[in-house]
Amino acid sequence: MEITIQNNPENVVAIMNGSFDTLAAEQAEPYVKELESLASKPITIDCNALDYIASSGLRVLLRLRKASAAQGRQVTLLGVNENIMEVLKVTHFDRMFIIA
Repeated sequence: MEITIQNNPENVVAIMNGSFDTLAAEQAEPYVKELESLASKPITIDCNALDYIASSGLRVLLRLRKASAAQGRQVTLLGVNENIMEVLKVTHFDRMFIIA
């Protein structure tokens, strides 16, 4: 999986490309730490090119949500496909994030 972070003046956008499985979650750790440090801004996770998410990927999303909530912010998931949306619904993550 590839992650690109765009730190804009008004928000932060993380573009995720590929599969967010266990190995990807481990490799994403430096990016997650960077996003947590930027949680004072609204965070958008661009999922348009994300084709799969495992429980380890969900844990990463939960970490980002907690960091953002501590700053009074929310995390938006953008461009979620049907398969990932089904995972979010089954795990009730669809209730924890703004899905656009």
